[in-house]
Amino acid sequence: MSRPVKADARRIELLAAAIRVLARHGLSETTTRKIAAEARVNQATLLYYFESKDELLFAVLHEMMRMTEEIALESRHPGASLRDTITSSINAFWQHVESAPELQIMQYELTLYALRNPDAAWLAKQQYEGYCNVVETLFREAYTEANQSSAASFDALARFVVGGLDGLILQFVSDRNSKRARHDLEQLIAAVLALAEGIATLPIISVASTSNDS
Repeated sequence: MSRPVKADARRIELLAAAIRVLARHGLSETTTRKIAAEARVNQATLLYYFESKDELLFAVLHEMMRMTEEIALESRHPGASLRDTITSSINAFWQHVESAPELQIMQYELTLYALRNPDAAWLAKQQYEGYCNVVETLFREAYTEANQSSAASFDALARFVVGGLDGLILQFVSDRNSKRARHDLEQLIAAVLALAEGIATLPIISVASTSNDS
């Protein structure tokens, strides 16, 4: 095994350890010492791969984005109908939410932390752009494969899905009411399908008008 491959593997191990510690203790109680202990390395080794705690936290946020994309992409089933593709993709992500709600809490903590850091606010913006791009790609590929067109633009549908899921996640991590969350998720899916099929429409708002609002 080459040295770069070993380094990449160690970096992945350290990120995994950081995610476990953050999920277990929360951002405020997470230290590089705890992460190093979780990874069974000394702090010097940890700081060799990540020069500071902030660099490690931002790397974790990137890793969470990658994991979300992986879950979404794995939910695709070639040959499935458009309705099934949309439904299964959203449900697959929600299963991940229910199985590890602490990861969602951790992700929100990291997002807010990035927004509070002037040098890292771009990362929070990039994070949501990344989520929307993943969803937009899923819609685009599904419609291309089916040789059909959507009544709503793919980017608008993507923002609607991401925004809807964000709200459901925050409610779920607050009360852990799976039954209600599943019911609300079904309503979100129905709304997405209605928009995609032209049964419902999204209002058209120009970027210029929204940027001038205060």
